[in-house]
Amino acid sequence: MKLSALWLAPVPILAALVPMAQAQRAAPASVGPGRIICNASFCELGVGPRPAQRFRVIASGLPEDDTKRLRKCTGVAPPCVVTVDGLEQGDKTRIMATRIVWQD
Repeated sequence: MKLSALWLAPVPILAALVPMAQAQRAAPASVGPGRIICNASFCELGVGPRPAQRFRVIASGLPEDDTKRLRKCTGVAPPCVVTVDGLEQGDKTRIMATRIVWQD
């Protein structure tokens, strides 16, 4: 009987960890519209009249057409105004982009 009791002991521990794993999932987010500026490694989206609030946008999950268009948003060219839909990564200022809506 002791053997079966010891074997079942980890079950409550594992059951307690399942809600914690679900709580750490990335929250969906939508940010914008705002001006986005990209360099070779990342993009930054500024929101507001004087963009005091900035979001780091991770564009690796976007379609190739959107990433090519983002490469032209350097800050020197005419401004690119977008709304970004995606998932929060770690904190609320980092977003993994899943979709970009261009404000032409």
